[in-house]
Amino acid sequence: MPFNFKKFLFKKLLINLLISFIKIIGLILSTLYFIIVFILLISTILIFRKNLIIKILIFVILLFIKRFLIKFLRFNK
Repeated sequence: MPFNFKKFLFKKLLINLLISFIKIIGLILSTLYFIIVFILLISTILIFRKNLIIKILIFVILLFIKRFLIKFLRFNK
């Protein structure tokens, strides 16, 4: 059974395309997650305008989301 180089390249190309597709889907989902959480946090800031503790908690949550997204984007490279 001879080695078929064209089949090997085609399989490798398909695997690489699948991996790239999964990474792109992950980036899109993380971006959508960030946008939804950001909108929810902004709306809670608008609701609790004068409550300083809630504003501080929202700021801390935003920092955690930012750190998570930076780690996620570095992992996908």
